[in-house]
Amino acid sequence: MDDRVTMLATGTTGVAYGNTTPGVDGDVLPIRRAELLAHLSAAFDLAEAREEGHAARVTLLALETARALHLDRETRERVFYAALLHDAHLTGNQDEDRLAAAARAAIHLGLDLGVAGIIRITRERWDNDGHPTQLLDTDIPVEALCIAAAHWASNIAEEQQPLRARARLQSQDGELDEIAGPKVARALREALLDDQTWIHFWDNKLPAHIANDIISSAAPTVGEVAEAAASMGDLVDAALREPGRARRVSALASDLAGQLGMPEGMQRLIGVAGSILDIGQLSVPRAITEKPAILTVEEMEMMRRHPGLGSRIVENIPGMGEIALWIEMHHERPDGRGYPEMLIDDDLPLPARILAVADSYWALRAERPYRDALTSEEAIDVIVAGAGEQYDLAVANALKAVVRAVDVAA
Repeated sequence: MDDRVTMLATGTTGVAYGNTTPGVDGDVLPIRRAELLAHLSAAFDLAEAREEGHAARVTLLALETARALHLDRETRERVFYAALLHDAHLTGNQDEDRLAAAARAAIHLGLDLGVAGIIRITRERWDNDGHPTQLLDTDIPVEALCIAAAHWASNIAEEQQPLRARARLQSQDGELDEIAGPKVARALREALLDDQTWIHFWDNKLPAHIANDIISSAAPTVGEVAEAAASMGDLVDAALREPGRARRVSALASDLAGQLGMPEGMQRLIGVAGSILDIGQLSVPRAITEKPAILTVEEMEMMRRHPGLGSRIVENIPGMGEIALWIEMHHERPDGRGYPEMLIDDDLPLPARILAVADSYWALRAERPYRDALTSEEAIDVIVAGAGEQYDLAVANALKAVVRAVDVAA
């Protein structure tokens, strides 16, 4: 390795990885599933073209309603996860039932069938005018009614001037009783009388606040965080592109970090970044990501916003500040012709350079409407040809060694 790569790999420079100090915080921080999913729920808002924080706000109001009803801890936990995921329609099949898709996402993220079952009926109504099965009043579980009420209230709060919305939501609006029944409607109105509810409703730290309501008996592990990130990457793939893409990018990025001599903890952290690298692309319609023709200026601008959007989703997750930085930079180039900030060589930390190569390699290996999939050697040749300009030279060279070693082993 040359001197620059040696410094980057061994951590002998303070800017090697961004602001991360190897051996101190250069590893995945074990955080609770509840907090991780509360933050990542902003991705569901992107996919649904909702105002950022919608899923978390629905969850807040659903939890406050459940608390006013004196529901037990296990029931509140089902309310929490079902509310977070009730709009998680992450699928490339636009004809698929939205609630079924959200329920399937919950199961994929490791939640139980009870949560998935609640999600499937969060559009039912007390007055028998809901869907998909038009259940009637007491046949609807209380968890689903709490979420239905919270969804209705959040929509009003997000669409109207705050004081006007608050006044309406605290009134005896008959529509709420028709949606959730008198008992749940009364509990939500009680929660909405509390000033703290409204303070939290618009707070940027809302995901952390709502996650505090969920108490886990087992301490989280690094492996569980990595698998949760990988599962989230699977859902992004289902919405945008070929299955398994995020896991392949994650594995290759981790292997590249190892090839460059980076510590094991940093390899794991880069692997997690690879899993959720393109989470911001959920804001981009699939018609654009798979368009066979040249993108318009407006479409290109939409594409170029996705690293920043992904970074914003991740930046407040405990222990993932550096991952957010790398996500934002993974389309930058050493020659300064990347996006979104047109950064140059010395401004780009090594993990961002690694992620750029891993992402590009698997993009080249995938079939596109405008070209066939490239072979392993062809993809390597493209990246090596762009080394020093589009890609980091040391990482491009590491790619040759890593991929060929895998090919030989296979």
